[in-house]
Amino acid sequence: MPDFSPEDIEEIDRLWRSLPADHMWSGWAAAGERPDTVWIFRTLTHWRRFPLTRTQTGYALSDDRGNLFREAAALPDLLRAVETVPQT
Repeated sequence: MPDFSPEDIEEIDRLWRSLPADHMWSGWAAAGERPDTVWIFRTLTHWRRFPLTRTQTGYALSDDRGNLFREAAALPDLLRAVETVPQT
């Protein structure tokens, strides 16, 4: 599994900052210069976190239980999937 590049991290930050302040995607976190996982945080009734990882062809998003539920070639497509996860 490839690591996130500094450009990937910059894109994630740009996407997050482009959202309105009250958007359900409440933040993100990563550790290190080239992390292998970025955590996406969501609030909407119930707080949830989602691990985002790189694949050979793009990106993969898992639910907070670690189950893969979406893959995409582009970050914007994948990060919008956070909104579609049930609030349980």
